[in-house]
Amino acid sequence: MTSRYFEDVNVDDELDPREELPTEDKAIDFFGRDNPTNPAFGDAEAGRKQGFGGALVPGLLKMAWITNYVSNWGGPDAHVQSVRMAFRRPDVAGNPLTIAGRVVDKRKENEQNIVELECVTLADGQPSVRANVQVALPSREG
Repeated sequence: MTSRYFEDVNVDDELDPREELPTEDKAIDFFGRDNPTNPAFGDAEAGRKQGFGGALVPGLLKMAWITNYVSNWGGPDAHVQSVRMAFRRPDVAGNPLTIAGRVVDKRKENEQNIVELECVTLADGQPSVRANVQVALPSREG
């Protein structure tokens, strides 16, 4: 993995999208088999009974994927500074999610090179999570 440098990033740059396939097993593994949270996170029948059409994808799992997506984009010398998310609608396991992002701002702040990204998870082309992520990138200038 190579480093991404502040000088090489421009506002409106788009990140390469990444697809994730959330499965019931991923939801169960994320929370643990004995976790007492909503059973719809690991059981499609429980999700159907609750009106969701299947097992739910945990919001925290989507948050982890977005954070990983940004970390991979930034490279080994990048540091995620903050993540703010708005969960817009539930996603059902078995339906692919596309994670996408774009640069909306870049600035020097407290002696750091901050790049602000807007990221989304898309299911069937519709956003289910919107995120604002700030990441500090290294400079080519040292």
